[in-house]
Amino acid sequence: MRQRSSQFIELSWTKAIAVSVGILLLALVFFIISLYRSIDANRTGAFSDSRQRVEEELAIHSIEHISRYHGTEYFHVIDATTAADEAIVIFVNQDDSEQDLIVFDKQDLVTEDQIMATWRNETAYQQLYRSQKGLRNQTPLLEIVYLDDNGRLSYDYYRLSDGDYDSGITFRKQFN
Repeated sequence: MRQRSSQFIELSWTKAIAVSVGILLLALVFFIISLYRSIDANRTGAFSDSRQRVEEELAIHSIEHISRYHGTEYFHVIDATTAADEAIVIFVNQDDSEQDLIVFDKQDLVTEDQIMATWRNETAYQQLYRSQKGLRNQTPLLEIVYLDDNGRLSYDYYRLSDGDYDSGITFRKQFN
């Protein structure tokens, strides 16, 4: 006697596979979203601690922007306005929480726009990725990250104190 498989059973196997694939896809999407949120929380989570510390130690009227800078030390860089309406840049060391806040009056610094205008006139580049303030050896810097005209990733550092070029690094292109 020959055994026949019913259409009902075949249809059930098809449905089971389709449901399993759907569940796996949903689980993958959930995992990716959770991973993204975890990474983003890690990236910006300590900003509130730095904000609180700055507000406790300085007479701050408002905080305009907080970013991260990873040089020889890891800093949160805070653009703020004091109660006396002075624009300042504050560097909060994240490697050593006991270190004093490092504060610069923006009036004593060259503006980011001035440095970027100079950089654009002096540099051949394909794409500008970002620019951000940083600190190296108590010297405030502007870090410019870009793809040069040969397609190499490059970092240029300009001193915010006088707008002059400080240093830079270009990574050689390994693959075409």
